[in-house]
Amino acid sequence: MNSGIRAPSTTYEDNMGIEMQDKPIDDTQRFYARLAGFMYLLNYATSVFGAIAPGTIRGTGTLAEQSQRIIASEVLYRTALTSMAIGWVLIVFLAFSLYVVLEPVNRRLAQLALFLELCQASVGAVSVVFSFLVLGIYTGMRPDSIQNDQLQALAQILERPPGSGFTISMMFLAAGSTIFFYLFYKSRYIPRLLAAWGVFSSVLMMIVSVAMLVFPDYTRTLQYGWGPLGLTEVGTALWLMIVGIRQPAERTLEMAHA
Repeated sequence: MNSGIRAPSTTYEDNMGIEMQDKPIDDTQRFYARLAGFMYLLNYATSVFGAIAPGTIRGTGTLAEQSQRIIASEVLYRTALTSMAIGWVLIVFLAFSLYVVLEPVNRRLAQLALFLELCQASVGAVSVVFSFLVLGIYTGMRPDSIQNDQLQALAQILERPPGSGFTISMMFLAAGSTIFFYLFYKSRYIPRLLAAWGVFSSVLMMIVSVAMLVFPDYTRTLQYGWGPLGLTEVGTALWLMIVGIRQPAERTLEMAHA
């Protein structure tokens, strides 16, 4: 007897967190996969320069000595900070590209990873703002000014947020990257060994980043723990750009026999 009440329908997507692994790869995914690979490499090119150049230009010594070096290379110093800011913008494009590629695998997890990566870019961008504030102090120095000691103290205070902010942004990166590489592992769009290493190195980055905040005196040693993820991302970038994403062989056979 039909009671007129229909049981709510549940789909495979509802039960599995909106998983759609059986969906064949389309051209949009392939395009964004190669775009993600390009964004990986372009982000490294801008971010590495932006991270290394300011410290190299500033050097060591008193605030006055550092100020003289910065003023002598102010354009290069500003270019480095701007390059770092561009790197955070590129993270947004990278995260969106990875989301488009992996959304068919599990939409909810892909969305979570996207949000985490956007948080990474936001925190990183704020850290660059503080770096520009410190630059303003250095360039505002006047020789033999009685305010130099106060400016030096202020510069030392303002130099801390960019470092801590960068480390916190790496925590967001680690969390988002763990999810993205997990989805790559499930989908087999890239070699599973590469994806599994990506998950491991992302978790390692999270542990190292937390340790750097708790034990700042060991930052120089701990930051080597970021290296494995960097190598993984470069390897993933090259794979996505040269090979692209591919349908697993067994899934291709299943669709051929369907």
